[in-house]
Amino acid sequence: MDTAELLAGVDEIRWSRMRHAYGPAVEVPGLLRGLADADPANREAALDAMYGGIHHQGDVYSCTIAAIPFLLRIAADTGRPGRAEVVELLGSIGGADDPQPRTGRYAQARAAVAAAYSLWSTLIDDADPQVRAAVTTVLPLVTERAAESVELLRARFAVEESQPVRMAIVAGAAEFARRGVATSELAGWLDHLLNHDHDRQVRLAALVGTVSLPTQPGRPEVAVGTALELLDAVYTGGTATAEPAGFSTRTLVGSLRELRESAAAGRRAPEAEQLVRDVSDGFADRVADRVELLSTLLASPDWERRIDAVYPASNLMTGWRGSFERMVALIGDLLADESRGVARRAVYALGDLGELARPAADALFAGLSRSPRSLDGSEPTDRLPWVVDWPSDRPSVGPALRSLVELRDPRALPMLEWALERAEIPGDAGYLVGRYGESAAQLLPLLRRRLPEQDDRRRDSLVYGIGALGPVAADAVPDLLELPMNGAAIWALTSIGPAAAAAMPRLREQAAAADRSTAVAAADALHAIGGDTSGALAVYDRFLNGDLYDQRAAADGLGRLGPAAEAYAPKLRKLLRRKDSYGWLRLGAARALWRVSGESAATLPVLAEVWQTNAHTRTTIVQVWSEIGPVAADARPLIHAELARVRRHNVSEGAYSSGQVPEDEALLAACHSALAAIT
Repeated sequence: MDTAELLAGVDEIRWSRMRHAYGPAVEVPGLLRGLADADPANREAALDAMYGGIHHQGDVYSCTIAAIPFLLRIAADTGRPGRAEVVELLGSIGGADDPQPRTGRYAQARAAVAAAYSLWSTLIDDADPQVRAAVTTVLPLVTERAAESVELLRARFAVEESQPVRMAIVAGAAEFARRGVATSELAGWLDHLLNHDHDRQVRLAALVGTVSLPTQPGRPEVAVGTALELLDAVYTGGTATAEPAGFSTRTLVGSLRELRESAAAGRRAPEAEQLVRDVSDGFADRVADRVELLSTLLASPDWERRIDAVYPASNLMTGWRGSFERMVALIGDLLADESRGVARRAVYALGDLGELARPAADALFAGLSRSPRSLDGSEPTDRLPWVVDWPSDRPSVGPALRSLVELRDPRALPMLEWALERAEIPGDAGYLVGRYGESAAQLLPLLRRRLPEQDDRRRDSLVYGIGALGPVAADAVPDLLELPMNGAAIWALTSIGPAAAAAMPRLREQAAAADRSTAVAAADALHAIGGDTSGALAVYDRFLNGDLYDQRAAADGLGRLGPAAEAYAPKLRKLLRRKDSYGWLRLGAARALWRVSGESAATLPVLAEVWQTNAHTRTTIVQVWSEIGPVAADARPLIHAELARVRRHNVSEGAYSSGQVPEDEALLAACHSALAAIT
C-alpha cells in the first residue's frame, strides 16, 4: 500500500484546532508520513518528534488520540519498514507498562489501542521478528483478553526461532503473571525454561521473570549463584552484534541509538549489559543478593563485566538501603581502570552518595592526584579533573572532587583553593567550600578577595561559603554589607551571628519587605544577630494572616524562637486543623507548638498523621520526636517500621533527586537517635 492510500483522510482532520506539548498540532500529518517513510533517518526524526511533542513524557493529548487510527494502519501494513517502532509507540500511548486504571484522555487512548486486539493477535506471527517482539509489550493492556493473550504467547514461543523474540515472549508472559493472569501456571512454565531451555539468554529472561513473581508456598527461591552461572556463560560465549545504522539525525532518539552503537562497538557480549540490569532489577528487594551479584561482576578480570555492573550498582544504592561498603570500594577501584569508559561510569556511580562513598575516598583522592586539574567538558573522559570547563556555560567542580568534598575530606580543600584562584571560578565552588563549615576557615581571605569580582550567581555561591564558616567569618561582615541584601547575604549574616550587629539597620528594612522569603529570613537574622525578638515576632505575626505558604513560614519562624513565642500557641493550635494536602503546614505548626509551649497532647497525633501522609516529612518529624523524648513513646512502632523498610523513603517511580541518598541516610540516623531519646 502506498503512503497516500495508507494515510488517506489525514489532511481532512483539523489538526490546527488541537494542541500538543509545544503548541498547535499542525505537523502531525507530516510526522505520520515520516513514520511511514522508506528512509530510516526520516522515520527516526518523525518518531523523535512524536515522543517529544505528541506523546511528550507519556502525556496524551487530543491529537495523540486522533493519530492512533493512522498509527494502527502503519503497524498493520505488512512489509513496511519501521513498524516495530510504531507498535512500541502505540503501546506507550496506551499505557501498556502501567496496570493501573486510567481516566480521561488516557483511558480513551488505552481503549483505542486495546480495541485493535485482532491486529495484535495477528502481528504476533508477523514475518518481521522486530514486530513480533514489539507486540509482546502491547498485549498486556488488553485486559479483557489476557488469558487468550497468554495462550498466544506460549503458542508462538513453541515455534519461535528468533532469540530476541523468544526473550520478549518470556518477558511478556512474566508481565501477565505479575498482573495475576495464570500466575501459578506461568510460574511453572518460567521455572521450566530457567532449568531446561537450550538458550542461556532465554534462561536469564526466565530467571528475571521468575524472581519478579510473588513468593508462592513450596516454590524454591532462585539463587543468585544461578544468575552468575548464566551470566558467565553469556559473557564467555558472547552475544549477537548489530551493525551501526550508518546515519545520524539531530534528535534525542538518534543520539541514544548512536550511544548504544558506540557502547556496543568492540564488545564480545554487547547484549549482556541489559541482561545484568534486568537480573539485578528482577531481584528487587533481595538487596544482599543484588550486592553479591554486582560485587562479583565488579571484581571480575573481564572489563565488560565490570562496566556492565556499575550502573545497576548505582541504581541499587540510590533506591535501596543495605550494606554497600564492599561494592563502593570495588567501584572506587575502577577509578584507576584504563578500560574503555569504566572509570567514567565509576565516577557517575559515586556521585550523590554522600557518606556512603567513604570506602572510595582514598581511590577518589588518588584519581584526582593523577588527573589534569581542568579539562574541556565537551568530550567524555575517564580522567578525573578538578574543574570541568564547559564550552557554553561557566566551569563547575568535577564530579570526583565533588564526591570527595561531600565526605568533608580535608584532602579536597587545597583543590578547592586552586579552583577559587582560577580566573573563572566554578559556579559551585563556594557552595562546596561551605560543606566544611569552620574547618575551611583558612579559605576566608580568598573568598573575600574574589567576592567583588563575581556575577550574581557565583557571588551567591561565595557568600554561602562565607556564611557556612559561621562566627569565624566575622571579618567578612563589611564585605557582605557591600552586597545587595538578598537571601544569600541575609543567611550568611545570620550564620555569623552577633558579630554581624552592624547589619541590623539594613535587616530591619528587609524585615518589612513584602516578599515572604526575604522578610522571614530577615526576621530570623534580627533575632540571631541582635536578639530582637519583638522585631522577629512582628514579621511572623504578619504572615500568619497570609496563605498556606505564608503561614507555614510563620509557624517555622515561631518554632525557632521557642518559648519567647508562647503567646502564639492559640494561633498555632488553629493551624493544626488547617487543610493541608502535603502536611507541611500542620507539621510546622505542631513542631512550633511543642517548642513554644511544650504541648505534646495536641502535637503527637498530628505528627503521626502527617508521617503517614507524606514520606518526605519524616526526617523532620522524627527529629521532633527526639526533642519530645519519652512522652513520644507511641511513635516507636512507626520508627521501627521505617527502619525495617528496604527501599529508600523518598524514591518515586520515574523520578530522581541528587539528595535522595543523603536525605534517606539522614532519616535512618535520626530514627536511631529518636529511639534512644524516647527510650
